[in-house]
Amino acid sequence: MKKITEYLISNFDKIKIHSNQIKKGDVFLALKGKNNHGNAFIDDAIKNGARYIITDQIPNIKYLNKKIIVVKNSLKFLKKISVTKRKLYSGKVIGITGSIGKTSIKENLKFFLNSYFLISASIKSYNNYLGVIISLINLNLKSDFAIFEIGTNNFNEIKRLTSLVKPSQIIISNIFQTHLENLKNTRNVAIEKSDIFNPKHNSLAELLIIPNENIDEKYIINKAKKYNINNIIIIGKSLNSDIRILSLKNKKDLTINVKIKIKNKNEIINFYIDKSQIHRINNVLCCLAIFIYNKININYFTSLTNKIPEIEGRGKINQINLGKKKINIIDESYNASPQSMKICLDYFKKIKTKKDQKKLLILGDMKELGENSLKYHIELLEYIMKKKLSNVIICGELLKIALDKISNKNILNMDDINSILEFAKNNLKNNDIVLIKGSNSSLTRNFALKLLKNRRL
Repeated sequence: MKKITEYLISNFDKIKIHSNQIKKGDVFLALKGKNNHGNAFIDDAIKNGARYIITDQIPNIKYLNKKIIVVKNSLKFLKKISVTKRKLYSGKVIGITGSIGKTSIKENLKFFLNSYFLISASIKSYNNYLGVIISLINLNLKSDFAIFEIGTNNFNEIKRLTSLVKPSQIIISNIFQTHLENLKNTRNVAIEKSDIFNPKHNSLAELLIIPNENIDEKYIINKAKKYNINNIIIIGKSLNSDIRILSLKNKKDLTINVKIKIKNKNEIINFYIDKSQIHRINNVLCCLAIFIYNKININYFTSLTNKIPEIEGRGKINQINLGKKKINIIDESYNASPQSMKICLDYFKKIKTKKDQKKLLILGDMKELGENSLKYHIELLEYIMKKKLSNVIICGELLKIALDKISNKNILNMDDINSILEFAKNNLKNNDIVLIKGSNSSLTRNFALKLLKNRRL
């Protein structure tokens, strides 16, 4: 026990939960899954070079070697290590929460800071209890910044994760209609998210970055003031924003010129972003706020804004081969909420097409919206009609019911991947554009993954 504890504390990026990701020196965490226990993959992990195996179930193998560590409770064992490692870390800790955009902000911030500092950051969307513990253990103690996502879909989760991470610099991306299945309404979402700077769980909080575009975000700002968070940076278009968007101008080279006013300095900043990033402009402003607060040269930031990498499942544009045709896929399939859907549709509407080039929308259900789920799906279809978007395919039980309610014959309903695929093959032409969006657990995610995995279909 002592050896593996010391090993994980003195090293970084060693814990893996998939045996096929194991490299020499890694630690394989054998967890109980939906269909089987991770113990079934211990041999594979060892063959791939695992130094240790952590499991809470005695493996059903002929022998136990010194690499296999059997513990009573894997999470409790790892939690102790994560707490120790957090205490040892002396760099700056950034915690990101909010309804949508957490992963995008984290990846953007990592991109901007990585050119000038040593960065540790949670991988993928590791923002639940297990993900945060793993991210803390994988932390490089020598890094200048450590960036963590902190997620929730129920009450009291933020405080549990915050008490582990203890971020000093906090970003709340927004408060929208997400995770309402348990949290019920956006005010409860705001209350839950505000625990990230509650001194009962996090005495180190010193900075809050947040937009002020709705009543729930205003609530969080006021609560932060009550908790004596002295440094609050408001970003966005509102007049009271500390980092305020003055203008967004399209350029001929497919970039957008962004003009920003910094309130305290009475300073104007100009930079360029790719058009594909325009619906995520607030994410970029959050990164700028981190630069300003930490007194990092703004020129470093502006030199990179037009090079922001796209993120898989969150707007990344892929060109795939569909038969003999090349099709442009905008992959937004990782998540969806009423607000993110509308933002994405606005962006898609503005995409200009060349002669004979067609655009196709493929939309899946939005999950975890609680008792008003159907209402939000009806509103989505009504928004599509309002925007006069054509060539729309929906898939998912809720969208199907919503379509029956509004009776729009111009929106097609398809309930399986093969039907959508066949339609795409028969109706799309070379260089057409397809936007795929829905919640991660919806049919659209599987469809997107199939398209991107099989480059020739």
